[in-house]
Amino acid sequence: MNKLKKNSNLELKDGARIAVLGGGPAGSFFSIFALKLANQIGKDIDLTIYEQKSFLNEGPSSCNMCAGVVSESLVQLLAIEGIILRPPILQRAIDTYCFQTISGDVLLHSISNQSGIATVYRGGGPVCKSTSEKNEKPDSGKISFDDFLIDCAKKEGANVENIRVDKVKLNNEKPEIFSKGEKLFDADLVVGACGINANAVKMFEKLGIGYTSPSVIKAFQSEIHIGERNVSTLFGNAIHIFLINQPDVKFSAITPKGSYVTISMLGKNITKQTVVDFLNNPLVKNKFPDSWRTPDAFCRCVPMINVGAARHPFANRIVMIGDASSARLYKDGIGSAYLTAKAAANTAILYGVSRAAFYKHYYPTCKKINRDNFFGKLMFTLTNTINKTPIIREALLTVLRSEQKQPESDHKCSTVLWDMFTGNERYTDIFIRAFNPRLLLRFLINIFNVIFIWFKNMWRQ
Repeated sequence: MNKLKKNSNLELKDGARIAVLGGGPAGSFFSIFALKLANQIGKDIDLTIYEQKSFLNEGPSSCNMCAGVVSESLVQLLAIEGIILRPPILQRAIDTYCFQTISGDVLLHSISNQSGIATVYRGGGPVCKSTSEKNEKPDSGKISFDDFLIDCAKKEGANVENIRVDKVKLNNEKPEIFSKGEKLFDADLVVGACGINANAVKMFEKLGIGYTSPSVIKAFQSEIHIGERNVSTLFGNAIHIFLINQPDVKFSAITPKGSYVTISMLGKNITKQTVVDFLNNPLVKNKFPDSWRTPDAFCRCVPMINVGAARHPFANRIVMIGDASSARLYKDGIGSAYLTAKAAANTAILYGVSRAAFYKHYYPTCKKINRDNFFGKLMFTLTNTINKTPIIREALLTVLRSEQKQPESDHKCSTVLWDMFTGNERYTDIFIRAFNPRLLLRFLINIFNVIFIWFKNMWRQ
C-alpha cells in the first residue's frame, strides 16, 4: 500500500530524461506537445526521439507504410497548435468519393458543412517509377509528412537519434534503454510510439507490466506511377472505391497523389498477384490511360492495421501511444496518434508519470476511441454485407444517386458514407444517423423496387 501511494505521485522534475521510441506522427506529436507545455510552465526536460528511419529516402524502408490520408479537421487542429500543413506536404485535397460498380458509378461529393481530407507521403515517396508520359519532369514535389513533423519536434527542442533501441529493462521500476547491447541511459519516462509494424512492441510485452499489443490484420499498399497529368485527368480529387467482389478482398480503393495513385487493399492473403488481378479487372483498367500496362515492378508494402485495443498501455514511467495503444478502426490513424500523444504529453508534464496518473488522465482518451470502434465494427460489417449482396447494394446506390439530385439537406445516406470513409466523425454518431427511421424507410422502399425490377426482367426473359 505504501509503495503504491509513493508511486502514485511520480513527477517529472527539471532535467528529467524522456525517451520516445519511434519518430512517426505519434512520437513527434508527443514530443512537440510535451516540450511546448514544459516550456510554458518553466520545466526543463531532456527529450530524445529514437528513430532508425530517415523518412527522406524513397521506398518502404523509409516509409511508415500507410495510405497517407489526413482529415481536414486534423489539419485545422494542427494549425491551431502552430503546425501548418501546406502543399507540397499536402499532395492533393480530396472532395469526392467515387463508388465504382458493374452497374455504374456513383459520385459522393462533400457538402458545405462537411470536412474533407488530404493525401500525404509518409516517407520520401515511392520507388520503381516507370515513365508513363513523354518528357515528364521528375517528381520533385514530394515532402515527407513524417519528416516534416519530426522537424517540428526538433524546433521545439527534441533531440533525434537515428539508432534502434532494441531493449528496455526495468531496474527498480525505472526504465533502462539499450541499443546493440549498450546501455544508453536511465529514463524517467519511456514513450512507446513504435507502432505495430515494429518488433519494438514485443519489448514492452516482455517487461511484465501487463501490456499486450492490439490485434491486427494485414493490408497491402501499392504506389503506381501514371504521371501527374493522368492523375489529375483520370482521378482528379476523388478517392475511387471499387465494389467488385474480388475473392478474399474486403476493401479496395485508389487514392490520387501527385504523379502516383495509391492502391489500398484489405483482406486475407493479399499478395502482389492480388493487386495485379485487381488492376487487370476491366472496371479498374478503364480508369487508367489506354496505353497503360500493369508494371512488372511497383512500390509496395504489407503493413499491419490496428483493429483492436492494447491491454494495459501504461505503467509507472512507461506509456504506449498511437497504434501501439488505441487507434480508430481502419480510418484516421494519424488523428488517433494526435489524440493519444497529446493526452499522454499533458498527463506526463502536468500530472506525473505514474500508473495512477496515466489511468486517470490518459486512459479516458483511449477508452473513448475503443468504445467508438465498437460501432465502427458494426458499420463496416453492415457495409461489407451490402457490398456482397447485389440487391441491397443496388438499392443503396439508387438512394445515393437520388440524393445527389436533391438539396444538400436531403443527403442523409451520402453524409453517412462520406463520414465513414473520411473518418472525420465518430462512428457512434455515424451509427445513430445511419439508423434514422426516414433513411431506413427510403432504403427499404428501394430494396423492394430493385426486387420488383429484377423479377420483372426475369419474367420478360
